[in-house]
Amino acid sequence: MRIRTLTTIGLGLVVVGCQPLDRKDVSAAGLPASSTCAGYGIGTDTKTYTTCVAYQESRAQPAPDQSVPPFRLDQYNNRVDAQGYRVDGTGRRFAVQSPYSRP
Repeated sequence: MRIRTLTTIGLGLVVVGCQPLDRKDVSAAGLPASSTCAGYGIGTDTKTYTTCVAYQESRAQPAPDQSVPPFRLDQYNNRVDAQGYRVDGTGRRFAVQSPYSRP
């Protein structure tokens, strides 16, 4: 039993020791299409590479429009803009209602 335990721990340490320390997980979403296809090992002068680049470029998400203000949710799950005003789904502000007004 003791030999099995020591063997398992030893093998685990060997496997962990074989992993590179400087490896960083890079998301494929941040890479250009040419780098993504080159990472698959496709030669750059082939028709498959050209097809792969065209496919990856067609899947690319456009950058978000900077004219749209960022929204967040307040403590009551109401959508609010950067200034703290409640907004609807299209980004238009709701009319401010005073808590002291009478209906």
